[in-house]
Amino acid sequence: MLNRVTNPLILAARAKGRLGLLKRIWTIGRHYGLTSTKMDRALTLFSRVLHNFDCSATLSIPAKVLERHRALIREYQEQGIEFALHGYSHVDHSRLSPDDQLAHLTRARQIFDSAGIRYSGFRVPYLRWNVGTMTAISQQCFDYDCSQALAWNVFDARDVAAYRVAREFYRAQPAEDYPALPHMEGRLIRLSYCIPDDEILVDRLHLTVSERISDVWLTMLRQTHELGEVFALGLHPERIALCEIPLTTVLTEARSLVPGVWIARLDEIAAWWRARTEAQITVSDLGHNMLQLSIDGPPQATVMARSVEVEAPAEPWSDGYRWIKATNFTCCAPVRPFIGIAPGSSPALISFLKQQGYIIEVSAQNWLYPFYLDCLSFTPEDERPLLTQIETGHWPLVRLGRWPAGARSVLSVTGDIDALTIWDYILRLFSY
Repeated sequence: MLNRVTNPLILAARAKGRLGLLKRIWTIGRHYGLTSTKMDRALTLFSRVLHNFDCSATLSIPAKVLERHRALIREYQEQGIEFALHGYSHVDHSRLSPDDQLAHLTRARQIFDSAGIRYSGFRVPYLRWNVGTMTAISQQCFDYDCSQALAWNVFDARDVAAYRVAREFYRAQPAEDYPALPHMEGRLIRLSYCIPDDEILVDRLHLTVSERISDVWLTMLRQTHELGEVFALGLHPERIALCEIPLTTVLTEARSLVPGVWIARLDEIAAWWRARTEAQITVSDLGHNMLQLSIDGPPQATVMARSVEVEAPAEPWSDGYRWIKATNFTCCAPVRPFIGIAPGSSPALISFLKQQGYIIEVSAQNWLYPFYLDCLSFTPEDERPLLTQIETGHWPLVRLGRWPAGARSVLSVTGDIDALTIWDYILRLFSY
């Protein structure tokens, strides 16, 4: 059903009086210049900055907003911007039943289809979801979801309290405990949305100096680069005037880092992760510690090796790895340079390792492997410690890199178009 009151704005209006809330929305609209002309200019500037770095972005938009501005959204999609679903209307999905959410998504997809807007992904409004949200998304056959907030520890003591409130509202996981990496749940690929985003920095922490915002986002970029993970930089287009310098600064540094940073849209990341995970690797034993490897994967797949003699062109990469410039080659090592897995180990462990690009072999012969795991259970909390253990090792290992063309990490510019005019914001009071 689409008529259930679940919008935090309307709930707040009932509690505090609608007049005061309308004044606040009007103030927001005037502050960010929310007229169709000014938002068009904001999107033009946003697109121009991205074009200067030969990249694009992913923006999610509620179907009801899209319905009022079809021509404008089609124009920017033709320029290369990806648009994802942001619900039917801007409501709190964590308050909706699975059936209600399915009805919202069905209606939203109908509007996107009728408007001729291509889509493959979803981000829930307010980053607030429940188990029913994921069920509804899976039933609607989306390629990816980017609704899980991941909080990076980038502030000093002065900002901890305000940031903590934001983390709690968005139900964010701490990045120090959970990797910022895609995760396949059946057919659906889950991606994280990194915070602090522009909304937290500007509206909650009241940072209005471009250099300070730049410092925060540069710290997040450097941390994700060091870890080889995804920095989904959240920037709503209406704040581009304030955030143009921070965005430019981040993109400039991303283009300069070595090994490189892949700057990609969310749909491109999801498609790559799926294709690379499905790569087929054939290992043939040639005797005398010699192995023949043949890799059938997507173009630009990165093959890496450490502490292994490889008969193929290669160049230094990072962390003791060499980038092997071949997909069919021989290697020599005193042990099998893969990860051994005990029979009966957790399927979640096997799936996780394969998604990271590791070559795994299920075997009871643990002496054949430099790294051997026997785990009956494996939880998301085990992922980061295991990655640290593997990547800080020096034992022989051949693997596929996570990202294409030798990239170490990923930067994805993303954000939400919650409204294109002040009237869109006001109509959110009546979103059901």
